[in-house]
Amino acid sequence: MNECLGASDLEENECFGENRDNTSLISQLENLLVDPLSGKNISCIIIIDALDECVDDQPASAILSVLGRFVKHLPLVKFFITGRPEPRIRTGFRLPLLEPLTQIFLLHEVESSTVDNDIQLYLTQRLTTIAKQRSDLNLPDPWPHDYEIMALTKKSSGLFIFASTLARFIESEHHEPNERLQMVLSKESGTKHEGYAGIDSLYSQILLHAFLDVCEPKVFENVRHVMGAIILAFNPLSRRDLSMILGVSMALVSTTLRHLHSVILVPTDESKEIRVFHKSFPDFLQDHQRCTDSRFHIDPTTYHGSMVLNCLKLVKNLERNQCSLPPFIINQDILNLPQLLECQLGSALRYACRYWARHIWHSPTSTNYINQVSRPVASALKSAPPWIEVMSLENCLGEAIYSMYGLLGWLDKVSGVCHHHR
Repeated sequence: MNECLGASDLEENECFGENRDNTSLISQLENLLVDPLSGKNISCIIIIDALDECVDDQPASAILSVLGRFVKHLPLVKFFITGRPEPRIRTGFRLPLLEPLTQIFLLHEVESSTVDNDIQLYLTQRLTTIAKQRSDLNLPDPWPHDYEIMALTKKSSGLFIFASTLARFIESEHHEPNERLQMVLSKESGTKHEGYAGIDSLYSQILLHAFLDVCEPKVFENVRHVMGAIILAFNPLSRRDLSMILGVSMALVSTTLRHLHSVILVPTDESKEIRVFHKSFPDFLQDHQRCTDSRFHIDPTTYHGSMVLNCLKLVKNLERNQCSLPPFIINQDILNLPQLLECQLGSALRYACRYWARHIWHSPTSTNYINQVSRPVASALKSAPPWIEVMSLENCLGEAIYSMYGLLGWLDKVSGVCHHHR
């Protein structure tokens, strides 16, 4: 016998929370599941959908904590639980009674082609329904075209919530669907139009919920500092890299990101790169008209400027021939060069050498910032700077030229500021 208990059944029990009779969570689970199923030789799957949306103020999910007590009494029952990886849920799955019996399935690790096929099917069905329902409009035939569905699928980047947001934006009853479709597909639109459709409210809700009981300004300063580096980095950075570049402990980086796993991928391995799930999140954070909460808004100019100063602090300590190579050796003759660079330099220092000048192009042009950065820049440009040697070893010496163009462009901008204040 196979049965399925859906999320609606759980909602009727207020997510297993206290009901009107003040029945305890344990008693509810015993009455609803354990007593009816234990010893009955009934095989079934119980689905708990969107566990993160259940009201719960416990450090570890209350549902998971209680479930851990009884799960061994239900050997023929499998639980399929979905939810965003919030701290209380991650902690709940690590409880001693539950962890050995749990298999965690991360959606972002599913083969991308499989996810894209599902999203493509979803968008095709959703948008062709619009064409049928809005027969009063003169839509092209066919609508939408296959290449437009493919473009929307690519824009979704594997996130069904984003695909749903796109569809909801396009199908607005008060607008012309094809016009809205073209707005979304426009390269100039970025993710701004998707924000209007609801993605911004989702991000705002996630951020507010993540820091609901926090009032210390320093916490939000850390959030902006760390997230600013993550979303503005020209190459993804790991927790270890962020710690070194920002000059903070790895514990602070981990603590700052602990409540943001819904929007960014934070690997358990501290040396693995942190990635944002979707481009719309950095776009949201950087636009003060979309991210209206100043505690989370990241001004790109300000935090590019911070990245310059932090990168130059690392570059300042770099010595010539840091890898102790013999004179006149060429790159192709160096054995195990990538491993040598990682061992002697590390990825954070190599990032600083490669990108400090690119960050400066986007940095502030205020007198205060010019005074802060002028001396570190002058030091980095002294004769035969070691960071040029690092870029040579990385086989990206050509990028140094473009970096210098960026620096010259910034100097042109600030020269007018300096002249104005003389």
